[in-house]
Amino acid sequence: MPEVIIYSRPDCHLCNVVERIAKTVQAEHPFILTRINVDETSDLAIRYGERVPVVLIDQVEAFSGTVTEGEFRRAIERANRQGLRGVIRSFFRIFKKPVKS
Repeated sequence: MPEVIIYSRPDCHLCNVVERIAKTVQAEHPFILTRINVDETSDLAIRYGERVPVVLIDQVEAFSGTVTEGEFRRAIERANRQGLRGVIRSFFRIFKKPVKS
């Protein structure tokens, strides 16, 4: 299941919009959603500055600033497909191992 992190700050209109979009998409395509206030630690405040919201999907920056629901949905669908491919590859690796007699 994909993991989505939204780096944001309080009273950020765009951050609230992105979170609403994420929750709408999450109803159809499950994923783990975390919102992190960049002002809670100086490291994050320095790293992201005024560049919020920043959205990471599976630890990769996917969006910064504005994003449409369609863009977000496609990114989550892509993450789901990539995750499924990894599961399938692992499954076949297990069964490709030679059997010792």
